Order: sequence, then structure tokens, then C-alpha cells
Amino acid sequence: MEVVRSVTALRASAVGTSGGSPQPRGAVTFGNFDGVHLGHRALITTLRSAAARSSGPAVVVTFDPHPLHTLAPDRAPPAIDTLDGRLDWLAKAGVDRTAVLRFDESMRDRSAHWFAENVLFACGPATVVAGYDASFGRGGGGDIDLLRGLGVDRGITVEGFDAVVAEGDVVSSSRIRALVSSGDIATAARLLDRPFALRGPVVRGDALGRTIGFPTANIDASSQVRPANGVYAARLVVDGVGHDAVCNIGVRPTVSDGLQWRTEAFIFDFDADIYGQHVSLQLIARLRGERRFDGIDALKAQIARDCEAARKVMAGVQAEDSSPR
Repeated sequence: MEVVRSVTALRASAVGTSGGSPQPRGAVTFGNFDGVHLGHRALITTLRSAAARSSGPAVVVTFDPHPLHTLAPDRAPPAIDTLDGRLDWLAKAGVDRTAVLRFDESMRDRSAHWFAENVLFACGPATVVAGYDASFGRGGGGDIDLLRGLGVDRGITVEGFDAVVAEGDVVSSSRIRALVSSGDIATAARLLDRPFALRGPVVRGDALGRTIGFPTANIDASSQVRPANGVYAARLVVDGVGHDAVCNIGVRPTVSDGLQWRTEAFIFDFDADIYGQHVSLQLIARLRGERRFDGIDALKAQIARDCEAARKVMAGVQAEDSSPR
């Protein structure tokens, strides 16, 4: 998948390399695509079908950071996945080109007409696919009706896409964030069609786990939505290889002041040094909530029970890489 990161590069990518000849007209859609969940993937299926009708590329325009970081920072949501993860899943879904546009004050102040003309139509599409809740331009003033009106004189068809409903409600990024935050990772996984995963580098902690016989990998996934505090059966993927693990997510009330939130994974049958490496931690099942124990011995006994429970869960889970590449 080709990735471009500016409006200028997006325009250039719509022109072929042979004598400046335009590429075949394809289809374009736009949105944040956080999580690339079932709803997003259904939209991309529609996008690819529209692109195939004109033998052109399927193009996605997305934003980084999330527009609310500029529009209303106090309401900006944490990410379901990192930008790299989002791009991986878009590629796996069959997108040919993704434009990652920086959403800053300049983009915020652009009119809906400007966005349609200089971003969406600049891709040279035959079709624009717009989600059921699509809005764009200054103040969110643009919608599917505006696109249809502007597209008529340019020979551009605009297709609407309805919401996808699963398990009694619309599949949306906000719904998945709420599920993860509440600890319902099983439902979140069904809406994502894969386990929810935290991604980030392995950082050094206080090495307490090693002193009590359970050395852990501390993962910095601070940009993503926080799962409910607790203990999880998990799979840690490093260098493309998955390793079964048990992880604690929370503030470690037995051994700390409860002020610092951490993600710590004890990897079964593993002793390699992975400090500094970027890993992915799939959360497979929530085993229990986090709680305070009366001393280290009680904590160690519970960790041993958690390990046993996690091993049983993971024994019944098919190995699956959390990255499509």
C-alpha cells in the first residue's frame, strides 16, 4: 500500500509516472478509521468494489492526530490502535493508497468546499464513498449532499454507506473504546474481528517482578485506550512471533503508591532481553480485577494461580499474529 502524507503528495499520486498521464479513476473515502473495525472494513469492501468498476485505485484519506485533538482537546479520545497499526490493517483490508493528513489549525479552518475540491476530488476519483455520519470542512459543514452537488459537474458519483450493526448496536470506534475501558475485551474483539492489542516499546521498570520470581516486560502503550485494570491472559508478539503470557494492567496497589498506571506482562517460558523493542500485546481474556493483597507472599501465590488460569485460556486459543504483516 502506498502511503502519502500531504495534500501535495496526494495530488501527485493521482498522476501516472509515464509522461504525466493520469491514472485510471478509482474511488476515495475519508475518516479516522481508528481500529479498522468491522464497520470500517465493510466500507472498504464497498470502496474496493467502486474502484474496480473503473479499474482504478482504492484510496483512503485519514488524519493524524485525531481531529478532536485540535477541535476540542478535552474531548479527544485515546486511540484504539497506533497509526502504524491503522496503516497495517488498512493495507490488509485491500486499500491501495492511504493519505495521512495532519489535522492542525490550518486544516481545521478549511471550508468544506475546499476539502472536497483539494483533497477528495484531487485524487481523481470516479466515485466518492461517504460513511453514514460523514462530515468535513470548517465546523463540520460538509456532508454527503454537498459532495453529490459538487460531483455532478465533474462526473463524480457519490455513494453513501450505512452503519454496520453487530450485537445489537452500531459498530463504532467509540463503542469499542468503551468496551475496552470496561474490560469487555471479548465483545471488543468480536467487533474488531481480532483481539484488542496494545503496542509500544518495552521499557525498564523497577524490576520488582524479577525479585519475586515473575520478571515482566513493561510496555509503554500510553497513546492507546486504557483497558480496565486487572489481570489478563495475553499473547505478546515480538519480532513476529507470539508468546503466551499473563499481564497485569493497572496501578499495582500491593507494591506501589497506586499513582502510576502500568502494563506488565510475564511471558511464559521466555528469557530473552527485549528492552527497547516494539511489541504488540494481545489481550485474550480478562481473568480478574486488580486488587490489593496482604503482603508479597499472598501476591506471589495469586500470581501463580493467575499464571495457571492464563495457561489454560491460551491452550485453547489459536496462535494469531496481532499484526497483519
